[in-house]
Amino acid sequence: MVNRKKMKETLQYLFDHKTLGKEDAKKILRNMAEGKYNDSEIAAFISVYLMRSITVEELSGFRDALLELCTPVDLAEFNTIDVCGTGGDEKNTFNISTLTSFLVAGAGEKVAKHGNYSVSSACGSSNVLEYYGYTFTNQTDRLKRGILISITSVFCMRLFLIPP
Repeated sequence: MVNRKKMKETLQYLFDHKTLGKEDAKKILRNMAEGKYNDSEIAAFISVYLMRSITVEELSGFRDALLELCTPVDLAEFNTIDVCGTGGDEKNTFNISTLTSFLVAGAGEKVAKHGNYSVSSACGSSNVLEYYGYTFTNQTDRLKRGILISITSVFCMRLFLIPP
């Protein structure tokens, strides 16, 4: 279990408008993903983190952590295109990118649709697909089989490929 005093020190450090190094940012995000912090600590971290300027070093560390935590899916053999929407545009539009993925797949192209649940709108692509019976997975063989079915579309949900 992570040292609670360390998180408290990190929060104070950030509260003083200091920035994290790349390795510290990476370690913090990995610890979050691995369940080493409780919900209150994560909420406090995010709140304090967003109270000051964000640096490229920090973002690079978070990126590295996400790349280490994700489930890689190599779909190169299928020559897919990725359809990813704006997400969070708060324009109260319908889910344009999800509809686009079906239209493009219906035209015969192989699509890897990237998406998530709604954050700021009525529904995200995951909400739409789940409503219509899609079962999410991070099993690469099942994702690859999905590309071979008649609609030639596969859905890559962020929560299954990158642990929460």
